[in-house]
Amino acid sequence: MSLPRNARKLLIAALSVVAFFGLLELGLRLGGFRYPPTDEPITIWNRLEDRDLRLGLGLHRSEARTLWGPRPGAEIPKRWSPDEKVNAHGWRGRELPLEKSSGVLRIATLGDSSTFGYGVGYADTYSAQLQELLTAQGIACEVLDAGVVGYTIRQGLERYKRLVRDYKPDIVIEAFGAVNDHHQAQGGIADRDKIESDAVEQGLWTELCVRIRHDLLISHFMVWLVDELQGGKGDERNVEFTKELKEFRLSKHVGRVEFDRVGKRRVPLADFKAALLELRDAVEADGGRLVLLSMPRQQSIEDRAPVLTHYSRLLLELGLQQQLPLADGRKQFRIALREGREEKELFVPNDAYHPSRAGHALLAAELARVIGAMLPLR
Repeated sequence: MSLPRNARKLLIAALSVVAFFGLLELGLRLGGFRYPPTDEPITIWNRLEDRDLRLGLGLHRSEARTLWGPRPGAEIPKRWSPDEKVNAHGWRGRELPLEKSSGVLRIATLGDSSTFGYGVGYADTYSAQLQELLTAQGIACEVLDAGVVGYTIRQGLERYKRLVRDYKPDIVIEAFGAVNDHHQAQGGIADRDKIESDAVEQGLWTELCVRIRHDLLISHFMVWLVDELQGGKGDERNVEFTKELKEFRLSKHVGRVEFDRVGKRRVPLADFKAALLELRDAVEADGGRLVLLSMPRQQSIEDRAPVLTHYSRLLLELGLQQQLPLADGRKQFRIALREGREEKELFVPNDAYHPSRAGHALLAAELARVIGAMLPLR
């Protein structure tokens, strides 16, 4: 059956347009033409993770204010724990009702990937082991593990406000400052500013637009043409290139204390302290108590990035100054090493930050000691 004459004309016109743009794309590629965007969307986490956030893939999803969080129903990597998923409320472990049971101590743990339990099953995390230890001591309790991979104290503060406070925990344990807070701020935007901007990656349509602008040279050409008709943007692009080059060069020195004079961290030390105090105030206003947990790292990491010890020291100083209960997990790891245990036993294999089951057991024991001394809560 032949097509009507008008339909044939439309088909020929459409095919001609497709052929023209196809040949133009090919010509631009053969000619090596490039005009990449200077107006990148705000980097939420990093380019790889941001793509998964936009597409709704992987372990995490985009979230307002916290930037990202565990995706309900997402599978925990099988090498950590077979047949385990993020629960419907967005954390590991069993779901808890909003209303607390009478006589049951409710504890929430806030932290980064170590608190989430990177590399181990949920039963091996310090959150789960803490509940077991306290229960064995006759203390009826339940623990909500609100840790998230890649989090800083600024995100933890927002997660407390957005999720955790609704469960009215009696005790909130914060475990930040191990690594993420000191990282270089991607795009030069610190976590506090990124949160205040309400930056959220907006799904499949955003991903499609980003991919078209990045990958299709026709889009490069069209933007170049518009810029040229408006007088060109050479100066603006030079500024952007210089900024990216500076960030790349600075990234090699982010572990040094003096980096703060020339670069920007996700959470610089002064803001780390301010966020901790803000979290303390929020928890106490809700009727709870904040416990500080100093997290361990392998010695080789601290040798390469000495600024990390300043975050740990700030926790100790803040605990003394503000009379906040402190569980010094970092110290407990050092004691265990002096007593003959090996780092490889206390950390996930080939990993300098994330505790193994044995490492989590040390953290749980220190927390149980500190919390036991706090009871009954005053």
